[in-house]
Amino acid sequence: MSDKLNGFNDYKSIRNKPYVELAEIYDRVMDHVDYAAWAEYIFSVFQRFEIGTSKACHSPNVLEIACGTGNLSVNLHKLGFSLTCTDISPSMIAMAAHKFKKYNLPHRLFSSNMKSIPLNCLFDAVLCIYDSINYMVTSEDFIQAVREVASVTEDGGFFIFDVCTEKNSEKYFSQSVMDENFGDIQYERVCNFNHAERIQKNHFIIHKNGKRHAENHYQKIFKLHEITEMIKKTPFTIRGRFDDLTFNPGTENSERIHFVLQKTEIDYSAQYQRSEG
Repeated sequence: MSDKLNGFNDYKSIRNKPYVELAEIYDRVMDHVDYAAWAEYIFSVFQRFEIGTSKACHSPNVLEIACGTGNLSVNLHKLGFSLTCTDISPSMIAMAAHKFKKYNLPHRLFSSNMKSIPLNCLFDAVLCIYDSINYMVTSEDFIQAVREVASVTEDGGFFIFDVCTEKNSEKYFSQSVMDENFGDIQYERVCNFNHAERIQKNHFIIHKNGKRHAENHYQKIFKLHEITEMIKKTPFTIRGRFDDLTFNPGTENSERIHFVLQKTEIDYSAQYQRSEG
């Protein structure tokens, strides 16, 4: 194994939380992603499941968690979405705010953990896109995050997220090294997939202003049956499970799977009748 693949024990770098130094170069690292196509796909999901169609006076009210630097958010705004956006990283939110200002978009942005969303309002739908939920590395974290989403979702509302699969990790991120030079900033990305624990490790080394910064990113690759069982412990039911940017069935042979969940509607009148009886 190369020295770089042993780079998780990196004692020469300034150690940062995920998406601190990476935030500045995130858009360049991710320039291969077609965010317009992703936005079109999300729009098609809304159409397919008639999300927000009962509110004829305005577009669906949507919360995007783990919004990153706002690339998808900007494209969703162009399609008429009314968005509130949050991310755990203040550095990523700062980049998103700059982007929103550039495009003259509403600045409904704040930093928060998806396991603790500090809002007391409800949304027609919540989005968590580009395998962000894979950062929930235990079943307890995953369930807590989905329950927290439910707490800010209208009864009958939707939660749309996607996950990477084991096939994705094995194909692209198992024992690999990537590096790129942007002139002012250089970075290396050391990838390792632990098959036994199904943990995807991404170690970033970022060289900037004569300093060397390190960030460790960990994602859990859950099996589909595990995700299904965890969702059963939340107020949501699965309405759809689709292969990468399509409406074909998502399977363990997929590289990415989109989940469409709907929050169970509560019959408050029945509850009232029981309490009166």
